[in-house]
Formats: sequence, structure tokens, C-alpha cells
Amino acid sequence: MVFSGRVYFDFLSPDVWRFYRLLTAAAREGVELRLAWRSFAPEGDRSGRLALASFEAVLDLAPDRHGRYLQAILAMHHLDGFVVDDPATWHEAAKAADVPSDVVDRADAYLEAVDISTAQARELGVCRTPALYRHGPVLEIELTPAAYHDPAVVHRLETIDRVIADDGLWVLRKPELE
Repeated sequence: MVFSGRVYFDFLSPDVWRFYRLLTAAAREGVELRLAWRSFAPEGDRSGRLALASFEAVLDLAPDRHGRYLQAILAMHHLDGFVVDDPATWHEAAKAADVPSDVVDRADAYLEAVDISTAQARELGVCRTPALYRHGPVLEIELTPAAYHDPAVVHRLETIDRVIADDGLWVLRKPELE
């Protein structure tokens, strides 16, 4: 299976972390991922914006390392509690991803790239992350941790693939657990 699209993300959303983990589990099971990760700064929330700018710097200046950098910051934040807008976090992530540290030092210069990516996402209808775009409407994704912990990983990704391709399906939602 090939799974493709543009993923709008931020570093703070637990849903982004869970979706990333689903994708990595699917890749281990043989799914070919062809995804472009794009920054999205939630409206009215300035936190995480500088970290997204550091990602944009890596994407521009060390493009072959951006996936490892993305993974490093997500894991550092969601597993270890690192603050994403702290330059020390970027330097640790850069070290883990084998990105020269001077690349992430240029994050301020990439704030406009975050704004442009966010504006493009809003034009497509993105309101929250993660959101997957191919053509037509975007698909917002929410997962529970069970999504990447059992053998149905590829099946779940196939379901997401079918839903984004079917414009007759608009919303599928299970009730929230309390």
C-alpha cells in the first residue's frame, strides 16, 4: 500500500503524535509513505510557532533530515515533556537528527513560512491538526492510542485512505468516552 498526501501538523497536539505513531507502525508493516509535512499554527495560539519555524528551517536547509527532526521533536515533547519552543529542545532534536545546529538557529527567519503554510491550510479548510489533504476536502484525524498498538494498523490506514478518497463520507465519529 502507498499512503500519500500533505499532513498539516503542529508539535503540541496529542492527535498529531498518535497519527505519527500510526504511520510509523504502518511503515514497519510495509506501507510506503509519501507524505509532505506542513506547518499549521492554531489560530490564537502562539505556542509552538517557533518550533514550527525551526522545522521549516530544517525542511529548507537540510531537507533530507526533516523527517528525523520532526520525529525527534514530537518524541521529545510527547514522551519526555520537552518544551517545543525552547531552542535547547531544537538543538537536542537537531543532534538526534544529525542536523547542523546552525540550521535551527535560523528559526526566526522561517516564521513567515509558518504563516504562509498556515494560510494555505486555512484556505483548504484546515481548522485543527492533524489534517490530511490530497484533493478536495481535508480530513481531520483523531485517534486513540489503540490505533497503533495492535495488528490492525495497516487496516486503519486503509480506512483513512478510503475515507479521504470518498467525498460522499463527510463525518464519522464515535461518541467521546468520559
